[in-house]
Amino acid sequence: MSYFDKELLDKTLPIKRAAYSDRTAYVMAELSRLVYDKLPEDVSIKSLVNQISDEIQKEAGEEVLKALIKRVAQFEDDSSLVGNTLKNNEMSLEKVFSTKNTEAILVKVNPTKTFEGMLILAFRGTEINFTDIKTDVRASLVPVPENDGSRVHQGFMEAFGKVQEEIQTVLNEDKFKSLPLYFTGHSLGGALAIIATRYLGSDSTGATYTFGGPRAADDKFFEKIKTPVYRVVHNADIVPRIPFGAGMAFFLTLLRMFSLTASLSEWLRKKFYGYTHYGDLIFLSSNSDGNVTLRHSPNILDFIQLL
Repeated sequence: MSYFDKELLDKTLPIKRAAYSDRTAYVMAELSRLVYDKLPEDVSIKSLVNQISDEIQKEAGEEVLKALIKRVAQFEDDSSLVGNTLKNNEMSLEKVFSTKNTEAILVKVNPTKTFEGMLILAFRGTEINFTDIKTDVRASLVPVPENDGSRVHQGFMEAFGKVQEEIQTVLNEDKFKSLPLYFTGHSLGGALAIIATRYLGSDSTGATYTFGGPRAADDKFFEKIKTPVYRVVHNADIVPRIPFGAGMAFFLTLLRMFSLTASLSEWLRKKFYGYTHYGDLIFLSSNSDGNVTLRHSPNILDFIQLL
């Protein structure tokens, strides 16, 4: 799999202004893809050796053992793929955060004569594993840890909490303090990026770009965020429609009309009512020819599609 177009990277990214930039969005989108690739922390020699030991005890066939031994031999190449991709594109992998299925990478875009450089924290999105699925479905709106009256998606907040302290410690290092800080992620990664924006960069000189991100909190949660947020959404993507936002009010009204579902309506209201999106919507839509159009100022019909 290839990443980044050299011609698009030749131009300096416009980090001196907070306005949306297609070039910046492109880099963020590529990093949101790259973070899904094999990270050094995804595989360890120790875990592979344990697998080989287990298979020997189970008297596994020769082909199984050969495959595992080959995997050990390839470990170094696999674990360096992300770093090498960044290096070949004038970036560097500064840190990998990986704790209990919450993963993120801290990337530095190297400075030039006319560009001071920048930091990008990219979160990995949902993968097909039990932990990520459990994170997504723990969708109750719960009070934030500091109890300021705002509420956040329970699963997303718990996932972010696993890496919050470590990320903050790294960002506090002197070599990173002066650089603009950007956040990005796709799907679940987008939700984690916007939560990180509040707790790690609510007043940073960067911006946040999310791709197909779900709703992550209520309106009050976002009041402390001063960083510009741009959420890129495709009209065919179901993830930005969940958990229910404005459409929830209509659904609850229908449930309250019937005695058998009135109590269910009240339970749903307490648990889930209040979710909202935050940030400027960058709306992508496909036509019958397969071409994609981008609109910075969607009309009411576009918003209805995302209720």
